Amino acid sequence: MENKKTSIDTLELLKPDLTCSICLELFQDPVSLECGHNFCAQCITCHWDSGVARSQTPCCPECRRSCDKKQLVPDTRLRGILENMDFLQQKESYDGCSAEAKPLELVQTNSNTDFSLCLNVLNQCLNHPQAKNNPVCFISVMGEQRTGKSFFLNYLIRGMRGLASKDPQWMIRERDLQGFQFAPGDKSITKGIWIWSQPFILEKNKKKVAVFLVDTEGAISLEQDKETNAKLVALSMLLSSHQIFNVSRLLKETDLEYLEMFLHIAEEIGKCFNMAPIQHLDLLVRDWFFPPIFGKEAGQTYMNKVMQRISDRYPRIQKILDDKVVSCCLLPFPGKKVASSCNGNPEDMDLDFYQHLRDFITDVCNSATQHVKRRSDGHILTGEELAENITKLFNLLKEQVFGFSLSLDLLVTQLHDMRMVEAARKELEDFVKEQDSSTKSMFASLKTVPSNMFKLISSKRNEILNGLKGTLKSPEKCQVMKNFEEEIQKIVKDFQDSYRKRFWGQCTALGGLVGGGILAVAGGIVGVGVAATVLTVEAAAVATGATVGATVVGSGIGAGIGAAVGKAKGKERVPKEGEENLFDYVDDDDE
Repeated sequence: MENKKTSIDTLELLKPDLTCSICLELFQDPVSLECGHNFCAQCITCHWDSGVARSQTPCCPECRRSCDKKQLVPDTRLRGILENMDFLQQKESYDGCSAEAKPLELVQTNSNTDFSLCLNVLNQCLNHPQAKNNPVCFISVMGEQRTGKSFFLNYLIRGMRGLASKDPQWMIRERDLQGFQFAPGDKSITKGIWIWSQPFILEKNKKKVAVFLVDTEGAISLEQDKETNAKLVALSMLLSSHQIFNVSRLLKETDLEYLEMFLHIAEEIGKCFNMAPIQHLDLLVRDWFFPPIFGKEAGQTYMNKVMQRISDRYPRIQKILDDKVVSCCLLPFPGKKVASSCNGNPEDMDLDFYQHLRDFITDVCNSATQHVKRRSDGHILTGEELAENITKLFNLLKEQVFGFSLSLDLLVTQLHDMRMVEAARKELEDFVKEQDSSTKSMFASLKTVPSNMFKLISSKRNEILNGLKGTLKSPEKCQVMKNFEEEIQKIVKDFQDSYRKRFWGQCTALGGLVGGGILAVAGGIVGVGVAATVLTVEAAAVATGATVGATVVGSGIGAGIGAAVGKAKGKERVPKEGEENLFDYVDDDDE
């Protein structure tokens, strides 16, 4: 640890000598001039080709010595130093088992019925400098308590480090298995959702991918009530992009029921956040003993037999199997020494278990860059974007009061209703934005008086409310409707106030143009008693007064609002709702 710290500190001291004096960044493709000074190849070329320097003899920006453009020499020594520095910095970030890295409780279960999201942990991990603006992959291990999840997670830590350092002996480099906590016997340590504090940084197509490891043991806990379990499942489903469902000996009916319920929740989560319910799922069957054939190929054969047996009782499991997002792996019994101790050292493993565990971990690590978190439309999420989604889901779940009769099906209906409300809200907001955008200009605004715009918006609001009412499913749908109606009424009112003020401001401004004689034909805008009759003249033509009399459609030329409001000389009075006659807003002595 001390050697690594010394190396990094030395590199920090060298940074001034590795920085281009033009862009003030570390050299990119460094070159040397005849005088011995170094610059980025692109920086010095752009400097010499700039307008000021083009007419002058090329010279060094630092010592001003004349240089020959053809004498630029790539500096391989500097490039080697920079590559070594980049390697050491990446190695430091890869070192997930360094003293600073440890498991952190992302979602804490405060009691049997309460849970909380630790925002500090969320920000520390997903807004990590290597994850905030980069794609992220979350590998989570789930299953019943005491099924070896922490054991697999800790070997995943070793596997990730081995992948980064290209060390073929990663399985046996460390004697003690360190990382996520676990204990022998029936005692359970982990509750809630835990995450490894530092990402493992891999590369795909020259782009960095931040890989996190997650323990979701609390999602299936007999010590907690169904409500907390269901909410933890929802959060872990949104968080994970590669899930490992860990079961003992064989897939039992209870395992299939758990998995079907997980998928039911994941389905609604996916609809809420525009994501696939499952991106990739590994069914890991440990302690497999009949017949003595192991690995993924044997696992696929086993899954085919399982699906023949369960028929159509688990439609969601059947669907993900058909979508090819699931694989199954059979692992043999690890050996008596591993089963009776908490160390899990490789030398204690039976040989066949050691080999199949190594192959499984290697496959998961190598495929991590393929399983970055993404939306259904293909958009790849960054750490920052995923953190926003996790916070949003947590707040939604926290607001819901399910009571003691919660079932996973009830949670699904609540998630469904949340999705329907979100879609209805977006539909109204988009409609309001469309109306607002289409009436921004003066002449577009004058085509629709406030009362007509209010009728249009109110009609859309009622249409959305009626449509939403028929889609809600939860027992609390009446309260949901009431809350939503109050919410969108505020949206409508805010737009009404804004539109009314803008409309009358536009009228006053247009009247000022007419009254001031700027338009060639005074008053040739709107007929008596009709606000903003359809105009067919472009704004530029109207502003210059050209062809106004020939092109404006309407009646009462010379007696419209133009002259009247123009005489007001900028006076503005916001009308009351329902008022339409523009003459009502002009003082009697101005008529």
